[in-house]
Amino acid sequence: MENIAGIVLCGGESKRMGSDKGLLERDGKKWVQLVADKLGFLNIPVIISINEHQLELYSELFPVNQLIIDDIDVRGPLRGLLSAFQKYPEQDFLLMACDLVDMDEITLRNLLDHYTSKKEFDFFVYHEDHAEPFCAIYTARGLKPVLEKARLHSLEKFSFQNILDEGNTLRIPITQKSSFLNYNTIPGHHQESGQEKN
Repeated sequence: MENIAGIVLCGGESKRMGSDKGLLERDGKKWVQLVADKLGFLNIPVIISINEHQLELYSELFPVNQLIIDDIDVRGPLRGLLSAFQKYPEQDFLLMACDLVDMDEITLRNLLDHYTSKKEFDFFVYHEDHAEPFCAIYTARGLKPVLEKARLHSLEKFSFQNILDEGNTLRIPITQKSSFLNYNTIPGHHQESGQEKN
C-alpha cells in the first residue's frame, strides 16, 4: 500500500474531557487501541503519537518502537504530526485522532482510494462545513515546507485548517457523518463534531 502509515494522535491535553481520551475504554479496549485497529485493518503500519508524560502508560499498550514522542517546537495537534514526519521524512501519513472511535472502514478506504488515484494532490481531507483534519492524509511532499517553516520558527499559524487552506488539498464530501463524531466530554453527556482537538 504505497508509502503510507497510519498515525493515531494522542498527545493532546484532553482539557475538555478531563482525562486522557486515548485511555478511555469501549468494549474492553482503550480508545487508542480501537483507532489503531481500524488503521491496521487497512494493512498499513501504525504509529502512536504521544507526549513525554504518556510514555509509561502507552508503552504498556504498544511496543516502544511504535510510539513517537512530541519533539518539535509547535503548538497544538500539529506537533504530533510534524514530530512523526521529522522522524520519517519520506513517509505519507493517514492521521487519525484517538477519539474517532466511530470511524467506519468504508470512509477510510475511500480516503485511501483518492490518495492512490489522485497523485497531483498533497493533502486529502473530508469536508462538509469545514475540513475534518483528523481523518485525513498528509503527504511528505506537502509536509516538507511546513516542517521547514517550523524548524525556522517562521510558521505563523499552527492550525490544520490553515495548512489545508494554503496547501494543494483535495476535499472529499462526507457521506457518513456519524463516523466523524469526536468526544470532548464523557460519551453520553455531550458530543461535538469538531475541528482542532485538545
